[in-house]
Amino acid sequence: MSATTEAQFLIGQPAPGADNYLLSSVAAHGGYEMMFEDDGTTGYVYAIGNKPGPELLDALHIYNVPDVADRHRPVAASLIWNEAEDAAAFVLNGYCHALYDFRQQVGFCRTGFPPPRQPQATPRELTDELVDQYFAA
Repeated sequence: MSATTEAQFLIGQPAPGADNYLLSSVAAHGGYEMMFEDDGTTGYVYAIGNKPGPELLDALHIYNVPDVADRHRPVAASLIWNEAEDAAAFVLNGYCHALYDFRQQVGFCRTGFPPPRQPQATPRELTDELVDQYFAA
């Protein structure tokens, strides 16, 4: 694995002085960005292309705040890039919840929601096998 951005937060709670909670990581070459946002209602990961300018490539649903049973406990969040920095994963408490392949422009999440912005030939639901394909040790 390559670069990792980490943070701890409470699900559904904004960052101090903000309206929501954000975690962002840009690939070293600057071409891609992954961003996690918890707006107090839902948690989403966004895949963004930064060349020639910012472009939303995909949105991946992570959770609905009211459905998270232990939201009063802090969680550890990570955005992790693969070695080539052409794919990134969003991990909560050691469990991968979303993955985006910037090269193929396909996204996966455990909920399979929402439908992809661009049609993709592979199923939207993230599986452990997919995580292993992109981030095998």
